Amino acid sequence: MSKYTAFRCPEDLLDLAKVKAKKDRRSLSNYIITLIEKDVDPVELKEEQAAKPAKGKKG
Repeated sequence: MSKYTAFRCPEDLLDLAKVKAKKDRRSLSNYIITLIEKDVDPVELKEEQAAKPAKGKKG
């Protein structure tokens, strides 16, 4: 599942990212998601999610 997210980006960086995405034959969105996935440790994310208390429960 994905969720729409918007953020501000300097124009020169956006232009460079678009060129890089095109060279990689990716959409800009897919290119950015790929970069984030490479930077974020999936194990770390799972640990953070496990540490969060369930909604509606106190603890």
